[in-house]
Amino acid sequence: MNKISTFLLVIGLAFYACTSHSSLTQITGEGIGTYYKITIADKTDITHFQIDSIISELNNSASIFNPNSLVARINRNETDTLNQTLKELLEVSLQVCEETEGFFDFTVGALVNFWGFGKDNLKETSQDDVEKELKSVGYKQIIIEGNRIIKPNPDTQLNFNAVAKGYCVDLISAFLSSKGLKNFLIDIGGELCVKGKREPNKKWHVGIQIPTQNKDGEIATDEIMEIEDLSVATSGNYRNYIEENGKRIPHIINPHTGYPEENDLLSVTVFYPNCAIADAYATALMVMGVEKAKIFIAKHPEIKAFLRIKN
Repeated sequence: MNKISTFLLVIGLAFYACTSHSSLTQITGEGIGTYYKITIADKTDITHFQIDSIISELNNSASIFNPNSLVARINRNETDTLNQTLKELLEVSLQVCEETEGFFDFTVGALVNFWGFGKDNLKETSQDDVEKELKSVGYKQIIIEGNRIIKPNPDTQLNFNAVAKGYCVDLISAFLSSKGLKNFLIDIGGELCVKGKREPNKKWHVGIQIPTQNKDGEIATDEIMEIEDLSVATSGNYRNYIEENGKRIPHIINPHTGYPEENDLLSVTVFYPNCAIADAYATALMVMGVEKAKIFIAKHPEIKAFLRIKN
């Protein structure tokens, strides 16, 4: 296992917050295709209904699996009008697209569907089919004018699966902060934000998952970290893949080649103040592979990342 500075290591995520302190409040539920777990160290009357309403708004705006969502209607070219939630998500996504030179690209939706990780099941594929779908991909084609989105290619399909969980973490974090809360941990499907401390003079503890051999493997951790005022997001292929004729097809699609990305990385974890950006960076670094990821991180000291490298 290669080590690049203090922050490059092997990783997938399984986070937990120590709950021994009697004043901790936990709010749990499900949304956007995964679980959420919020642990609050301050006195609070926040309920899961308030959290669910935030998640519902995001689902109604950005879920490709919700046929009535705004992004689904934009993908069907039924509207070009953005709401505030989707506009903010687009702006964050475009920022990371530019900074990673398209290794993260939210217009990869047609390819995600094509490879069986979106609304459709996996079909027989050919190089010609991939090249046809690839023509619809390209964040530089997208134009934002006020509250309108312009897709010059009507076949372009937006997909925010690689950033939505992180963005949802940010939305909930902003909501809790607006209620005067200063000490909490938000975990949505392994993407999280930590604010303040779990107890006076005690930081939140975060356990880091060992990658499993398959999607049903038992979750175990090999690292415990203490963090404060930071967001963390991970991307990996070891729990999300399709098996076809005895071969695993990973879910992360390379926007440049059109194919599921297979390289020497098992997973990438990014530490960053903003969870949506951390989420998108983690995907981009997974697509880059070890050597390009190392170069990118070296050029961006504001990004701290752990890389899990195949033996």
